[in-house]
Amino acid sequence: MSLVRAFFLCAFFLPWSAHAAEQSFCCNDASGRRVCGNPLPSVCYDRGYRELSRGGNLVKEVEPPLTPEQRAKRDAEIKAKKDRLAAEAAASRRDQVLLDSYPTLADLDKRRDQELGIVGEELRINHARESQILAARAELDKKKAALGNKKIPPRLEADLESNDLELSSVRMILGSKQKEYDALKTRFDNDRKRYTELIGAPPPPSPQPAKR
Repeated sequence: MSLVRAFFLCAFFLPWSAHAAEQSFCCNDASGRRVCGNPLPSVCYDRGYRELSRGGNLVKEVEPPLTPEQRAKRDAEIKAKKDRLAAEAAASRRDQVLLDSYPTLADLDKRRDQELGIVGEELRINHARESQILAARAELDKKKAALGNKKIPPRLEADLESNDLELSSVRMILGSKQKEYDALKTRFDNDRKRYTELIGAPPPPSPQPAKR
C-alpha cells in the first residue's frame, strides 16, 4: 500500500473512531442498575438503551425489542387499521356509484318500482298458479273420496302425484321469488336512505311498491 493511500485511509477512519470513542451506550439491567459502555454492553442487547455524547447529552434512544405478545398486538392493530381503511374506501366507492347511478331521488324511486314490479308480477303469476293447483287438488281429492274403500285407479294415482310435484315446484319458486323481492326492497330502502344522507336532504316519504 502506498504511503499516500495509507495517509488518506487514516484520515478517513481516525475521526470516525474518535467519534465512536466519545459516545457511550447506557441501559438499566434487570435489577434497575444503570449500565454504560462502549461498545454496547451485552446486558443491553435485549433492552432499550440510550446513546449519549461525551458530554452526557442524549444522542439517540432505542426502544427495547418487542415481546411476542407485543408483536402480536402490534400486528393486530396494523391489520385492524388496514381493514378499516379498506372498508372506508369501499364505502366511498359505493357512495360514488350510488350518486352516479341516480341523478335525482325520483330516478332512484323509479328504478326501485321497476325492479320490484318485475319480481312482484312473477310472484303474482305463481300465486295464481298455486291457487289453480290447489283447486285441481281439491277436485282430485273428491274423486278419491268418492271411491270409498275401492282401489285408486292408476290414472288418478298419477294425477295426484303429479299435482303434488307441481305444487312443490311452484312453492319453491314462490319462496325464491319472495326472498328476491325482500332483498331488493331492503337494498333500495338502504340506498334511498344513504342517497338522502349524501345529498344532505331530509328523506321524503318512500313511495309504496306495487301490490304483489
